[in-house]
Amino acid sequence: MPVADDQLIEGIKPHDLIPAPWTVDAACADADPDLFFGEHGRPATEAKAICAGCPVRAECLDFALEGRERFGIWGGLTEKQRRVEARRRKQEAA
Repeated sequence: MPVADDQLIEGIKPHDLIPAPWTVDAACADADPDLFFGEHGRPATEAKAICAGCPVRAECLDFALEGRERFGIWGGLTEKQRRVEARRRKQEAA
């Protein structure tokens, strides 16, 4: 369904609002988002436990790395851990 121009948010394209197909199978789909986007410094233990058993963990991590997500737990990794992983992948590709 087309989106009217007056419904668009500057910088966001309609296709950006369509969830990736892998999100249907995400273990976190019914979890409280606060577990994954909680307060800075809050332990991520519960979120990481959910990610550990997720069948689409790799897809989630790839999505976060490609989109340079700065907040939350994605693919079982914190933002700092994702930066380390991104550097590792970049070095591996070189």
